Amino acid sequence: MPRTSWSRRTAAVAVSLTALAGCTIGGPEAAPAPADGCAALEGQTVTLVAPASPGGGFDTLARIIAEPLGGELGAQVIVENRPGAGGLLAVNRLVNAPADGRQIALMNGTGAAASVLGEAEGADFALRDLSYIGRLASEDTLLVTSPQGGTWQDALASPDFRFGSTGPGGTDYATATVLIEAFGLRGRIVTGFPGQSEAMLALLQGNIDGLIGTADDRRPPIESGEVVPILSITPERADVAPDAPAIGELDLRPEQRSLLDALLTLNELGRPLVGPAGIEPGTLECLRTAFATVAQDPDVVATAAQQRRRIGYVSGQELDAVVGRIEALPPEFVGILREALSRP
Repeated sequence: MPRTSWSRRTAAVAVSLTALAGCTIGGPEAAPAPADGCAALEGQTVTLVAPASPGGGFDTLARIIAEPLGGELGAQVIVENRPGAGGLLAVNRLVNAPADGRQIALMNGTGAAASVLGEAEGADFALRDLSYIGRLASEDTLLVTSPQGGTWQDALASPDFRFGSTGPGGTDYATATVLIEAFGLRGRIVTGFPGQSEAMLALLQGNIDGLIGTADDRRPPIESGEVVPILSITPERADVAPDAPAIGELDLRPEQRSLLDALLTLNELGRPLVGPAGIEPGTLECLRTAFATVAQDPDVVATAAQQRRRIGYVSGQELDAVVGRIEALPPEFVGILREALSRP
């Protein structure tokens, strides 16, 4: 496959991005210029793993970027769905794959990081076992209930608030664990749902009381009135949930603030594009440059918006720094995750 767009588009983007180096997380970031490592991928097939079943958020995002990423790399990028264990199955296989840049994956960053810190069964890797290419989407999360479920204050007063979760590897499990501890909720986490669709059905049927998910995933049922957001696990209120309080605006004790700030740090990983550790530096630079171009391309952003998805690009270099902050999170926070994830 000819690398038709690389020289024209990537060179221009690399120059323009260089002027923006040093921006804070979430803004455009300079990507390294293409190196000889691009030759290792040109004409090859690159497998992009979506750690969930077809039709969900990970699958949709992977398919949005696959073709343009292939164009930038001069390769064929194919999407492979590999669900299981909240995304941990896909990461476990990825870290043992050849570090040649031909196997990459979108990752559930919050769930994976929580599982690693909490030493969860099935998390057979460390965060440094991965190469961080860049973040595709943020992980701004909401707690929603059914229309009869009440408010956040009602959840705090509930004698038995049941969170739904796909399992310990998921963002929903980690977030619920921290909320229960930070607010002293008399709650529990109900697991065993194969996916978010099944968990949502359980919420609507009244078998669970609350469900945590990304703002993009929850937008359609919120707008249709099927569910009601009662808490935004973000510094500020989410646009899709203007009436739900945000973590950042709550009046919290210092120990609560410490736990919830740590949770927000986990969320900074979002949905990153990753590969195995040890990818040759030139090839990793090539992947990062190509991904930076695609994730900030107005056409790609517009395509994502049409499918009710928002791109939240962050560079691979910035994600390396986020991993460092995650590794330095308070022992109290890590202990909570370990205790929760070790329960039978």
